[in-house]
Amino acid sequence: MPDSITLLADSVVAGIAAGEVIERPASVVKELIENSLDADAGRVEVDYDDSGGVSITVSDDGCGIAADQIKLALTRHATSKLCRLEDLQSLGTFGFRGEALASIAAVATVELTTRTRADVAGVRVMVRGSQVEGPRAAASQRGTRVRVGDLFAGVPARKKFLKSAAAEYGRVVEVLRRFALARPELHFTLKRNGKTTLELPGMGDLRGRIGQIWGIEVASSLCEIDTAYDGSVLKGYVSTAGVSYGSARRISIFVNRRWLRDRTLFRALMEAYGGYLLKGRYPAACLFLGHQPQEVDVNVHPAKLEVRFARPDKVVRFLVESVGGAVRDGSRQLGRWRVEDRAIGAQARGTRYGSSSGGGWLDESLAASAGTSAGADPDQVPAGYRPSSVPALDEHQEPSQEPLALGGLEGTLGVLDVVGQVFAGYIVCQEGDSLLLVDQHAAHERLLFEKMMASYNSGGVESQPLLMPLTVRVDAEAVAAVAGCRRELEAGGWSIEPFGEQDLMVRAVPVLVAGSELTGLVERLAVDVRDSGAGAGRLVENLAATAACHAAVKVGTRMDRDTARKLLVDAAEVSFSACCPHGRPVGRSLSRSQVERMFGR
Repeated sequence: MPDSITLLADSVVAGIAAGEVIERPASVVKELIENSLDADAGRVEVDYDDSGGVSITVSDDGCGIAADQIKLALTRHATSKLCRLEDLQSLGTFGFRGEALASIAAVATVELTTRTRADVAGVRVMVRGSQVEGPRAAASQRGTRVRVGDLFAGVPARKKFLKSAAAEYGRVVEVLRRFALARPELHFTLKRNGKTTLELPGMGDLRGRIGQIWGIEVASSLCEIDTAYDGSVLKGYVSTAGVSYGSARRISIFVNRRWLRDRTLFRALMEAYGGYLLKGRYPAACLFLGHQPQEVDVNVHPAKLEVRFARPDKVVRFLVESVGGAVRDGSRQLGRWRVEDRAIGAQARGTRYGSSSGGGWLDESLAASAGTSAGADPDQVPAGYRPSSVPALDEHQEPSQEPLALGGLEGTLGVLDVVGQVFAGYIVCQEGDSLLLVDQHAAHERLLFEKMMASYNSGGVESQPLLMPLTVRVDAEAVAAVAGCRRELEAGGWSIEPFGEQDLMVRAVPVLVAGSELTGLVERLAVDVRDSGAGAGRLVENLAATAACHAAVKVGTRMDRDTARKLLVDAAEVSFSACCPHGRPVGRSLSRSQVERMFGR
């Protein structure tokens, strides 16, 4: 027989509500800082004590709470932010739910001390369980101080799922950093067990705040975004092409200054970097999306960490195009290298890169010790750039180690002197007191990709019919996928059609890949089409990237100086050359001082 239905006690209801909002100590810090910001605080201090249990104190210099309203502030569903249901559609504050303090009080003891600008003395109130003590007069600075103790003491189930003390404190640090990014003009302080561990004075601009949090080197390498479209505004900074990290912890996205972990926006950001990052790598991004409040529902998550947009497709398109454009333009502007087209021999002019029979003329023994030769596996990429082996960049990496474009601003560039080639895969150049290593495969791959996309954008990639049609065996799903994308394939210079259930018939290929090994290329192309799931524009880019990778000069191909110089001259002419279409950097530089430090000079 089913149990009878009864109304829950108020204390149980409060506990359930608290469980949705207060998941861990960092949740308490988040809710209390939001209250401080809504109170127009200029300084916020968090004192976190986990030496025995967990207690949290958040102090601010905001407007404070009037003595006759202090008890009401601890009551569920009490707020100064809402009057009508319609107000939910135009919120401009953080603490609109009106139950942060009540939710915290349901799982901890709360002591609230506050003083307004008009009052000469402060007041204090204490909540233990459901019992409210006070208010009573208390000495207090202007503003509000909330002390939370015995967190989850009465909720062992919640306490059981907490991580280690270090992990929970790490989450608190991240919360404070996110608010500091959102409000760079404010002063934030974090103490742990009485010791100051993070001091972030107010900064005049966002880049300065990013430097405080992620490091000056990271901040100086970012490119700025400032775009607007149809009532939406996107501002902030993102890393340039080829600069990547092993985790997503340097990504912060805010909507109307509220930090979110929204999957739609995260996927849009990663899509914008589709051709600029290696798989498994992440950019740095601090982005602020300003959107019409009535077109954003911020009440879809108990802790307000996700939102729902009235027109999500528009938002995604706006973010993808804004970030993609900034990454491309910003990387080109940061590039400071170009190659002077001088002394290029007739042998190199009009030839395919890598066709030279010249030896490894910088260091023959180093080239031979690489154990590579012409005709290497077409899928081979330069050693050290695979996602599993790329070390994560950290805040202490020197700015000169960022990938550099080969093109740049006219009239302000140095001239590269091609010195040689090492490991039959890297071109060594010098300009003044700087040394540049260029990945020949990545440089040629980007060059071919840019040429294909330029042809596509101007009306279609030029095709070359095959003397004899080529039959390539793939799986049935790939055949079906290719059949459904014939229009995009034709725009990319391909003429491919199903030939039975598991075969494809190739009749024409892009001119730029006509001399490549086609069977492996078509096999990979079919798999890319099958697994892509991308829109038409992105699919064409993916096809061009795959074709360029197969057609580009391979690591293991030796070049003479003229052929290498010709490759760099051509690569410098394209609109973008900082990284290959799959995100591998084209160039890395070392300053003379860095080299001398290696030798103790």
